[in-house]
Amino acid sequence: MFPRSYHHTFTKTTDLGKENIEGLFLNDDFYSEEISQKDGMKTEQSRDVTDYNYFELKKGIEIAVNKTGKITRFIINDRNLETAKGIKIGDKKDDMIKAYGNSHYSRSEQGADIIGYVDKKRDISIEFWLLEDKVNFYRLDNKSMK
Repeated sequence: MFPRSYHHTFTKTTDLGKENIEGLFLNDDFYSEEISQKDGMKTEQSRDVTDYNYFELKKGIEIAVNKTGKITRFIINDRNLETAKGIKIGDKKDDMIKAYGNSHYSRSEQGADIIGYVDKKRDISIEFWLLEDKVNFYRLDNKSMK
């Protein structure tokens, strides 16, 4: 099994510049006044991981924040949230590939099949974790996440 960085090197780029979660983008400053004043946002740490703080913003949306306060990862389990290209939890693998294209990589982790797309210009990626060929959850990461 190859690390994610290997796949990022050899996968053709896909424009992920519009990907956001409820108006939040990767590399936004989590501790900024604008974000801390958003309605319904929780700022209690949800897990303790070396180099990152994780926060469950609300049910189905968890983020990782690095030491400088930049958002480095979104983990999405909320069935109602769509990606910038209209994909949500429960959608079929084929529909996801139609929306994002064929320039992707495939890998497996923790028993899940994963399809990933890389935006080399922005140093970000999105990975769709599949269960029975349907999107089970997805992660939007910046390059620093391993």
